[in-house]
Amino acid sequence: MYAVEYYELIRRKHFVDGMSQRAIAKELGHSRKFVKKTLQHPIPLGYRLAKSKPKPMLDPVIPRIDAWLEEDLTRPVKQRHTGQRIYERLVDEEGYQGSASTIRRYVARWREGRNASGKEVFAPLEFRPGEESQVDWGEAWIIQNGRRRKVPLFCMKCCYSKRVFVRAYDRANQESFLDGHVRAFEAFGGLTKRIAYDNLKSAVIQVGRGRHRQLNQKFVELKSWYLFGSRFCNVARGNEKGHVENLVKRAQRTFLTPLPEVTDLAMLNRKLQADCEAELERTTQEGISHRKLWEEEKQHLLPLPAQQFAACVERPSRLDKQSLAHFDSRMYSVPVHCAHRPCLIRGFVDRVEIHVDGACVAVHPRWTDRKQRYVLDPRHYLRLLERKPGLLDQARPFRDDPFGPEFSLLRRELEYRYEEDGTRQYIDVLMLLAKHPEEAVIAAVRSCVERRIFSRDAVLHTLHGKPQSTQCERLDLAHRPDLADCDDGIRSSAIYDQLREEEVAA
Repeated sequence: MYAVEYYELIRRKHFVDGMSQRAIAKELGHSRKFVKKTLQHPIPLGYRLAKSKPKPMLDPVIPRIDAWLEEDLTRPVKQRHTGQRIYERLVDEEGYQGSASTIRRYVARWREGRNASGKEVFAPLEFRPGEESQVDWGEAWIIQNGRRRKVPLFCMKCCYSKRVFVRAYDRANQESFLDGHVRAFEAFGGLTKRIAYDNLKSAVIQVGRGRHRQLNQKFVELKSWYLFGSRFCNVARGNEKGHVENLVKRAQRTFLTPLPEVTDLAMLNRKLQADCEAELERTTQEGISHRKLWEEEKQHLLPLPAQQFAACVERPSRLDKQSLAHFDSRMYSVPVHCAHRPCLIRGFVDRVEIHVDGACVAVHPRWTDRKQRYVLDPRHYLRLLERKPGLLDQARPFRDDPFGPEFSLLRRELEYRYEEDGTRQYIDVLMLLAKHPEEAVIAAVRSCVERRIFSRDAVLHTLHGKPQSTQCERLDLAHRPDLADCDDGIRSSAIYDQLREEEVAA
């Protein structure tokens, strides 16, 4: 094959110097056919086979391979044939004697040609201020108290200004999904008119035909509360919300790389909040600050309602005979007078509320530790002590000094000083917790213990602002002048010696 420079020489002699094809062929020693072809093509066409080479081993099995590959298009992506698997089947079923590399090359060319002709085409998108934001869950590893653990990340990103919000949770459940929205809206000071999602279970119960979706009831309530619209991506089309997909990657590779060392999620979320604020200092490819875009977009956000949405899940239930509500594999206590009654349990990210007859009767911190099965408040069981004093030693709510070491010391002293009545006096002191603020009762008990005054009445008087004194005060006799001439009653110890001598003499 001749180089481009040789083609240039022939073409220059003809088109510039005016030589004929016959003269060029005679001078350079070529056929006129070659000169003619050179004049028609500015550069060499390269070597091309007039007819493809025969493939005696591959050609007979190509129809079978094509059929298997066509069937794969309707099967799960992770369960489709590889080139090696097709080779193995051909050997077993067709007696194929060719090489595996030949089959792998053919499969690769087949799929490349299929994808080249059927690849999806995209158009650049542009969003107006306040038009849309996007939401998605991500995951990241952290080091908490010296141990590695994976945490879910709730991510929201405004499409126009690229304002971001990222928050870590213990679990990617319904209440965390709702709480993430509420906190993001509060951080932004408003919300966009539409939010885009994939078909996550916290929002979508069932995917119908086309754009139809059966939505989760709590998600519908969230939409009604804040009045935003929703857009759902097609199935397996996460690229349709590419802004938040990029945010997930940035949170993983920038915010949380290297792995942050934290004591709890509150510390981690403070870091993430600072990272999100720092994103406003970045600029677009056109050199425009994200902060400037955000200031523009804030003017177009929907306002927040006057009252915040209750980001929780609600489950009707019934309290058992031990005055416990069962929720999320744990048991939460309520006052004993509510036992055996229907209730409504509201599970928030950080707490559990139990409602009976429309009133909230108990609030507990929400526990995520699997070892913590019971979440009990001893005050809920105080009424039982009046009838069952033995519960002080046997009942789970009263174990491990639930009210503090001062109460334990008070009980020991009362039972030592008053024997059987001491336990009853201690129960009477505990009953004050059901009638008075807990802080005041604890302060009264602490005051009596510090002054070594151990009695039920002392605690009661101290609670009502009448502290007991360990010192005797001098009696005021100003209103009894007839007693003014009396001495103070102090006698010398010598009189006892005198009495002893008189007793011996007798």
